[in-house]
Amino acid sequence: DFKEERIRKITNLYYSRKDIQKALFSFSSGREIAPSYMMESFGKRPDSFQYPGDVFELAKKGATSFHCSEELWQDPLKIFTGMNEKQLNEMRQGWDFLLDIDSKYLDYSKIMAELIIKVLRFHGIKNFGIKFSGSKGFHIIVPSKAFPQIIHNNKTSDMFPEWPRILTKYIMEMVKKELIEKITRLMEKTGSNKYVRDFQASEQVMPDLILVSPRHLFRMPYSLHEKTALASVVLKPEEIHGFQPKDADPFKAEIRNFMPDAKEGEASELLREALDWYKMQNPEETENSEKTNREFKPILLKEFSETNFPPSIKQILTGIKGDGRKRALFIIMNFFRSI
Repeated sequence: DFKEERIRKITNLYYSRKDIQKALFSFSSGREIAPSYMMESFGKRPDSFQYPGDVFELAKKGATSFHCSEELWQDPLKIFTGMNEKQLNEMRQGWDFLLDIDSKYLDYSKIMAELIIKVLRFHGIKNFGIKFSGSKGFHIIVPSKAFPQIIHNNKTSDMFPEWPRILTKYIMEMVKKELIEKITRLMEKTGSNKYVRDFQASEQVMPDLILVSPRHLFRMPYSLHEKTALASVVLKPEEIHGFQPKDADPFKAEIRNFMPDAKEGEASELLREALDWYKMQNPEETENSEKTNREFKPILLKEFSETNFPPSIKQILTGIKGDGRKRALFIIMNFFRSI
């Protein structure tokens, strides 16, 4: 249709820019990347850029946006689906902490972004990056370098996605009270009924932070957004309040570095505070986790037969004639891989 044709023209012109190609290529170092095509279908995974020109070549084949991992890998192309935790930990060199602010309204996202920056600075973090998501949110990044390599006898690089999730929940808790107050004031100022007072009742409209998962991808800095045709431009903290979508016009985008030059251990206080807070909130879970990590030993299974299989597995092995064959195959593959 007309909109799709317009976006394709924009993408070809935009990604033909050498500075855009260089920005995407530079940020992709050590990361798994995935091009996205119209209708948000991803290309093959894993993938990586070998040269800056690869960006434009993929755009000519229909790629409209580019996404990358928070995790930093020795060789992204050696990752494969089904790798166990030990294999992933051996491949992972570290992870950047990315806060993905998701909201139905840009005004809400602005408030949350400013409050998160306030929390980061309170914990001694001066070097972080912020960019527009391309739609109605923002991405804030704290580099891997800012975190200690080992804490509580755990190697930080091995603690993905557990520690980023804890950090996200801790920060959400820190900003929640002031977030409600500021949105309430916004409601009173504008008289709009979309601004709500009660936090529990406002979950559908209140800004949220997306929790990460293994091999989680996010929109790369200076990638376009398919639905808005806007660029994921990098901002300065003081620009958030006055930011408008027109400021992300792809043909006016000026390149800035999304990844700051953080000091080693700069985020140590934030991580320790978050882990201590989580331990207080979940004493039983934390204790069991530490015990499991401490006492874990591989188990060697011997002399098992089909009689030991769960009833659901036995049922699948008799054959699936209708819908659900792909799902059954997925279950069987994971079951046999695990044993």
